[in-house]
Amino acid sequence: MSMITNLLSFRSSTYLARNIIRSTSLLTQNRFLSSTLPPSNKADNKNSTLPNELPSSEKRKAKFNISWKTVSVTLLGAASLMGFIYYLDQRKVKNRKKLQRAAVGKMAIGGPFSLITHEKKPITDKDFRGQWLLIYFGFTHCPDICPEELEKLAEITEILRKQKSKHKHSFQPIFVSVDPERDTPELVSQYIKDYSPHFIGLTGTRDQVAEMCKHYRVYFSQGPKIGDDYIVDHAIIMYLINPNGDFVDYYGRNKNAKEVSSAIEQHMHAFKETNK
Repeated sequence: MSMITNLLSFRSSTYLARNIIRSTSLLTQNRFLSSTLPPSNKADNKNSTLPNELPSSEKRKAKFNISWKTVSVTLLGAASLMGFIYYLDQRKVKNRKKLQRAAVGKMAIGGPFSLITHEKKPITDKDFRGQWLLIYFGFTHCPDICPEELEKLAEITEILRKQKSKHKHSFQPIFVSVDPERDTPELVSQYIKDYSPHFIGLTGTRDQVAEMCKHYRVYFSQGPKIGDDYIVDHAIIMYLINPNGDFVDYYGRNKNAKEVSSAIEQHMHAFKETNK
């Protein structure tokens, strides 16, 4: 009997031991799995984000986040750049035209001359170096056109003389007679005094006058005589000469005194800037 009792006690102990070992093994496996796998929490996963990552709506907002200040500065910079490029282009075109005009003028208009002043003094083109000249060709017996143009020349002279302090070189208006047979120095002197005390009148022999008119491309022709009277047909142009003796510009009847004065002042300023 004791032997049977011992056998049952042994079996019970073995069964209990096996259950204890199995429980311990399952507990160990659960602990191992819990330490290696991440926690499964769906509610938390939906709302969780990486520390350095923005939500998709924030990403789109950041991608297109351009302020009005940035746009204004960009447009202002572009406009300034375009304006500067346009200024350089216009200045280049202006200088090119100026050089082309000057080159043509030097070749086509102007040149040496030798005449006599209204004070009976011999004078040449070299005597006028260092002065701005505005030359008008006419004659003292002209009935209407020459008086009108000489009045305009006198007005131009007064306008520019008021501005003479701004310019380094003086301005000298000149009347050249294209009727040397009748326009003696004495007659020219009386004639120009009626318009301005600042005029210088020039005359000379027919060959001398013809030579100067040839250089300045001035047309003149004596008309038919009626007794001792006749009319001289001639070009009605004023020629601007710079202090170096070079032709610069010309002005016809379509320009008034203020327009001519303004144009001359611009040439004076340009000459001053380029000859500093």
